[in-house]
Amino acid sequence: MNAVVEFESGVALVRGEQPLRPAPTPARPANGGAGDVRKKTVPVVKPPAGPSATHWEGGAYVGLQQWLDGAEQGAGVLLQGGDDVRALDGRAHGAGIIAVDFSRIGDGRGYSQAFVLRKRLNYQGRLRALGAVTADQVYAMAGVGFDSFELRADQNPDAALAALKSFTTPYQNGLVGDVGARQEANFVARVRLLERQLLAIAEACERPALASSLSAEDMVITDAIARLKLPIDIFTLDTGRLHAETLQLIVEVKARFGIDVEVFRPDPDAVDAYIASHGRDGFYEGLAERKLCCAVRKLGPLNRALAGRDAWITGQRRDQAVSRQALDEAEYDAARGMQKYNPLADWRWSDVLTYADRFDIPMNALYARGYVSIGCEPCTKAIRPGQDPRQGRWWWEASDSKECGLHAPQASLA
Repeated sequence: MNAVVEFESGVALVRGEQPLRPAPTPARPANGGAGDVRKKTVPVVKPPAGPSATHWEGGAYVGLQQWLDGAEQGAGVLLQGGDDVRALDGRAHGAGIIAVDFSRIGDGRGYSQAFVLRKRLNYQGRLRALGAVTADQVYAMAGVGFDSFELRADQNPDAALAALKSFTTPYQNGLVGDVGARQEANFVARVRLLERQLLAIAEACERPALASSLSAEDMVITDAIARLKLPIDIFTLDTGRLHAETLQLIVEVKARFGIDVEVFRPDPDAVDAYIASHGRDGFYEGLAERKLCCAVRKLGPLNRALAGRDAWITGQRRDQAVSRQALDEAEYDAARGMQKYNPLADWRWSDVLTYADRFDIPMNALYARGYVSIGCEPCTKAIRPGQDPRQGRWWWEASDSKECGLHAPQASLA
């Protein structure tokens, strides 16, 4: 029998012996190196012709029909994907263990079988997952009632144990709880994923930095960086036209987290040249004038801030704007030759507010006055409840043009 990760009194233990695993076969480029080197050779894993296992530590498994036909009490029952688990109603008691055989990765039938056993049939005995089970699935399987997991010979139990600790509340807890429990589980999962992303960025990159607009989203990331004590720098762009409430956050970040936010400002000569040609508020005259102002006050300082870095992080979210709906969590900024990460891409505004409340992070005072998307003072206004967040930015322009150029669609997938 392969190694088994099993719960005992709430503690995850590894039982059985782990066979020596063969050394991994190095990946080979497609077409013998003549094709696209970005493509990887993906092995095809065929499901076994029969059950993934025939024995457990208590003896041989019996199938569902054998059990229903009167197999010996204490036997292990092995369920296949097509088995109707409801047939065990009143008949599950007495089984030494019930195991669910996952024939392929992502097979949702096994989750349903576990849920029915635990919540509908009130089965209280041992419940094991085996077959095409990956370490990353373990926390979700624990959430629907599995209390042990038989790993394949090529799997490391340490990875499964780590997966169990990845989230304090499994995703699948929402299946057996109320709406509040499901929302809480999803929120906790988002926070843990954010932490894992930032840890991975800090490990993979030599000089990463968060480009903070001092928005609520960027405060979420700042808080996570500070809590995890990550070597990720934080900078902001002072355009010279920001609200006083926004600039106050630089002081608050220092007081709360002990982090010095590096401030980059536009070139004074470039600002003077713009004012001489278009006036201080020339951005109201047209899209070209507005984008030129953004280039002077934002793009120039951003390029200086990113000089010598190998990655930058933003607080962008997909639901912030029409132009961000296809936002990826990881991109390659081809124009600057570096990685770009958007770890909050899948977050909703409600997730940001929940995090702000839960971790008591500093927030721009303008949010309480109806502002949602906050930029330069003359280009930002409050919005009414229910309006699109970008209605408060450059409100005199069409909705599809409301980007300043910092996140122009010039990046490609990493």
